Amino acid sequence: MAIRARAQLSSAQKALIKKVLMKKVRKVVKKKKRALQTLGNLHIIVTNNNGVPRETTNWTATVTRPGVTMTANFDDFGVARFNIATLTTVSYTLRVRNANGDLVATRLIPEDVEAYVVRI
Repeated sequence: MAIRARAQLSSAQKALIKKVLMKKVRKVVKKKKRALQTLGNLHIIVTNNNGVPRETTNWTATVTRPGVTMTANFDDFGVARFNIATLTTVSYTLRVRNANGDLVATRLIPEDVEAYVVRI
């Protein structure tokens, strides 16, 4: 059975090793980044199945919950903005209609969201 002998390190060598190890630890341990920006209003985004925003000129979105109905128009980039503060505190039923007024999607938006993506 072999016995290993430990080398005696001077205090200067120990300090240097500690300094090198602390640099490595700092590189590995990164601080969590907090979100600096949040959306103030509820945003609805319509995309195709590949995640590409749809051309939604003259489309409308309606959100409802008991006693409340709100409608917003989509812009050319597939985004509708509602004057609902986020994070939402209640769930909503979302209905999306195309330019012809045909219902193309119905979804349940859960509470605690800022934006909701509808893939159609």
